[in-house]
Amino acid sequence: MSDPDKPIDPEKEKRKIKSVKRMKAIMTDYYIDAKTADQNGKPVAWITSGGPVEPLIAMDVIPIYPENHGAMLGATRMATDLIPLANARGFSPDICSYLTSDIGSYLKGETPLQRMGLKDGAPKADVLVFNTNQCRDVKDWFQFYAREWNVPCIGVHTPRSIGEVDDQLGKGGCP
Repeated sequence: MSDPDKPIDPEKEKRKIKSVKRMKAIMTDYYIDAKTADQNGKPVAWITSGGPVEPLIAMDVIPIYPENHGAMLGATRMATDLIPLANARGFSPDICSYLTSDIGSYLKGETPLQRMGLKDGAPKADVLVFNTNQCRDVKDWFQFYAREWNVPCIGVHTPRSIGEVDDQLGKGGCP
C-alpha cells in the first residue's frame, strides 16, 4: 500500500497505466452493487469464470467471480500472508493460489475490498455455481463456502475428454 504522505515521483507517475483509476472505480461500483443486492431483493451467486452465468443474469441474480478477488489478493501482495491459512485448513500448497488466497482472506477477514469501502468484503453468496471446465479444484473451493454459509452449491462437471469426434451431426443425425 502506498504512503499518502510520500511525494509523488513524476517519472513513476508517467508510467502508470491510465486505465487503472477507471478500472478501480468500475470494480468498486461492481462490488458495492453486489453488496446492496439484498436491499434490492436480488440474490447473489458466486460463479466460476467459464461457468453458466447467462441463466443467472436472466433470473436477475448478481454474479460474483471469486477469481477476480484472488487476482486482487495477488496484485495487492496480500496472498502470501493468506495462503498459509488455507493450507492449515487442509488445502494443498500445490493447488491454485486464487483458491487458497481467497479462502485465507475469508478466514483472516482481510481483503483489498476493505480499502474500497467494503468493510465486510465481497457479499456472501446465496448460491454457489461452478464449472470444472478450467479447474477441478473449484468444486472444493465452492463446497467450502457452501458448508460455511449453509447455501446450495451447484456444479457442472465437464468431462476431461470427449473421446473420438465423428461426423454424425454434419449428416443431420443425432448422437
